[in-house]
Amino acid sequence: MQLEARGLPIHTRSLSVTLSATQGRDAAFAAYVLDLRKRGFVPVAGDLQGTGIIHHMQLDGAIDPSARRLTRIAARMPTVAFEASVASEGESCRDLAGRVDHLAGTAIDGTWARALGAEIGGPRGCSHVLTLAQLLGPTAAWALDEDARLLRTPARSPGERIFRRDVTIDGYECSGDLYLTLQLSDLHLAPTPPGAAAADRFAAQLELRAATRLTMADMTIAEIGLAERRRTAADFETASWHERPDRATPLLGASLRSGISGRLLQQFQDAGTDRPLLDALLMLAPATVQCIASFIDTWTQVPWMRPGAASNGETGGHPDSCWMWRRDGALGRKRFG
Repeated sequence: MQLEARGLPIHTRSLSVTLSATQGRDAAFAAYVLDLRKRGFVPVAGDLQGTGIIHHMQLDGAIDPSARRLTRIAARMPTVAFEASVASEGESCRDLAGRVDHLAGTAIDGTWARALGAEIGGPRGCSHVLTLAQLLGPTAAWALDEDARLLRTPARSPGERIFRRDVTIDGYECSGDLYLTLQLSDLHLAPTPPGAAAADRFAAQLELRAATRLTMADMTIAEIGLAERRRTAADFETASWHERPDRATPLLGASLRSGISGRLLQQFQDAGTDRPLLDALLMLAPATVQCIASFIDTWTQVPWMRPGAASNGETGGHPDSCWMWRRDGALGRKRFG
């Protein structure tokens, strides 16, 4: 399956999770989400927000591989959409970053998503940090399971990488529709002695590709193609790509506007080896929200965003979607009254 760029590039979202060995029994993790706007601007918080890096959020901490629980976690926000300003009445995206620390002790199992929502969801935190954390939990669980399966959880030197996952979603404006390409790469790494050849670090790789065309009216999936390739050292040069219509076809007609997470979780109830595919597809809807801000100046076409409206012609997130867009916050009161 070949991915083709269609139309005008408007946005790229990149998410990454890396696990590494430590001196103790824990596995360290480092994760980030980065949003790069490629065109346009939006009026928001008394200013014009243009192109470039819009969000850059990081999560760092450690996991107890045996107990499958976080032992520590912290958030950093090098680049945020809203710094403290007159328009925000001194509020900033960073205000509740410390709340992420409360997730220490949380299990990375089937209760993960619910625990995240209770602690840092909606007006209790940042929607982008939440999205990154939603990827972190199942990614770490999958990586530890695969490390045991592939390598029987070998001893590693402190700092040696165990695993890295990268998810990249690119958005394009294409003949009035939104076209998305998604790529996932899971890289499993073997322990090696100092000075070993780089290739000796390779244990296995999973690659996923998705190409999706969405109608702008209701974000319905009009086209979707999925493919995967799995490689080990034994078949590195011969492993081939396989199309996945069994997973793609049931998603035709679904809307990324609402209810898509539930639909995906229902479709992948017994995900098995398709767990990484589920993790990747769950990242599509949040990325789509970021693309909309750059899509044919959407804000000019929405009545409540036009100059003279109660919002003074400004755009923004859904009510209570995050700390900055909570109804009783500085920006929320301005937009929602």
